[in-house]
Amino acid sequence: MRWAEFKDVLTRCAGRGTYPHQLAFLLESSLRRFVLSPERLVERLELEDTARVLELGSGPGYFSRAVTRRIPKGYLLLVDLQSEMLQKARQKLAGAALRNVGFVQANGAALPVPSGAWDCVFLVAVLGEVSDPGSCVREIYRVLRTGGLLSLTEQPGDPDFIALPNARELVESVGFRFEKVYGGGKNYTASFRK
Repeated sequence: MRWAEFKDVLTRCAGRGTYPHQLAFLLESSLRRFVLSPERLVERLELEDTARVLELGSGPGYFSRAVTRRIPKGYLLLVDLQSEMLQKARQKLAGAALRNVGFVQANGAALPVPSGAWDCVFLVAVLGEVSDPGSCVREIYRVLRTGGLLSLTEQPGDPDFIALPNARELVESVGFRFEKVYGGGKNYTASFRK
């Protein structure tokens, strides 16, 4: 990587917007478990083993393996804006011999999936990166089945962090009903129902 490209990647990492795929290895750090482990997130999602789950902004698949294992009779669809992130996630899940998973490169404001087909949509430190969060939340509402769960996690250190009151206002304005929150402050998971 040339210096100009490296400088651009570092600027995007520390600034607002899409997290650069060149630094995906940082998202795989074992230190991240202290903030939120994949297993703890799976508990918060309250998934049935047959659930159809959409992970929006999957990155390299840090949470994907745990979710896929929790739904052995279900299906996980990883959606990310960057094909490079999806390739990293694909390699990780193939290495774990997990087959009930698919991959789609797409923008969160235009999900290429059927309406009402998903039991759960979850995002971890992603909503603030989306260019139009309102459109993204409306799309999530469209693709979730009635009674489906939207799980929104925000974490400390994210330059795109959305405070819980702001997240609630945005999500509830679309028609979601706030259900509960795990954690608080700059490290929370908020659950909403359609």
